[in-house]
Amino acid sequence: MRKIGIILSLLLCTMAGLAQNDVKVRFGGQLGFNMSKWSGDYESLYGTKFRVGGNAGVLAEVQVTQKWSIQPELMISMEGTKTDGGTLTFCENSVSGLNPINVKLPDDISAWYIKVPIWVMYSFNVGPGRLSPGLGVYVAWAFTGKAGDNDVTTFSDNSFYRTVYDELQERYSNSPQDFSQQDVDNMQAWYNSIPRRFDYGVGVKCCYELETGAPGLFGSLNVTEGLNGSYNLNLGFSVGYKFKYCKWLRTRYNTGLLEYNP
Repeated sequence: MRKIGIILSLLLCTMAGLAQNDVKVRFGGQLGFNMSKWSGDYESLYGTKFRVGGNAGVLAEVQVTQKWSIQPELMISMEGTKTDGGTLTFCENSVSGLNPINVKLPDDISAWYIKVPIWVMYSFNVGPGRLSPGLGVYVAWAFTGKAGDNDVTTFSDNSFYRTVYDELQERYSNSPQDFSQQDVDNMQAWYNSIPRRFDYGVGVKCCYELETGAPGLFGSLNVTEGLNGSYNLNLGFSVGYKFKYCKWLRTRYNTGLLEYNP
């Protein structure tokens, strides 16, 4: 999280240095789909594949110079991952006489996030519109989700993942001789892969907005990589619309959509 704070501070300081007295703000909305998967220990344990989801939200574009802008967004994003499924076995060579622990792995995990990305964008004219590549950071909070056929949500205190880990911990406390080194490593990886509600990460984004024909209409593509827990990799595509700059924010420099007349 500290890395995110440092990156965000540097981006905002850079924009503050570039900013002119005339700052323009406009708002918009967007809707699209995601392809996401979890990596890290999660991938090593379960084998993961991309899962298709959706996203929707609102945004504000703060144009600080003719070409540079800051774009915060508030999104609801359906993400998660597909897995190879199957069964993971612990204590296969049990010494105590107790049965091995067989864990049936869910093959589909969903996660619904409230996601707040902040992008720093650089715009230039291309054809009938403007192309805006950018870099950014995000924070996200998962408010619900589901792992396979389990009724308990993915992120609750008694979720499938935490229940299995508690069972493994209890068995290890009572019969550590049943666990091979591989079992111990897998148990630690299982703990590390328990989905966390809070996520944060970095990303890149590219947006193309029309200036003629249907001004304000845009399409965007972004890739974000989580830095916490499941290392959530997400590819998102959205289409949306940006309204004209707010009248109460206009000055003599702000004459309309994407126009800048110093």
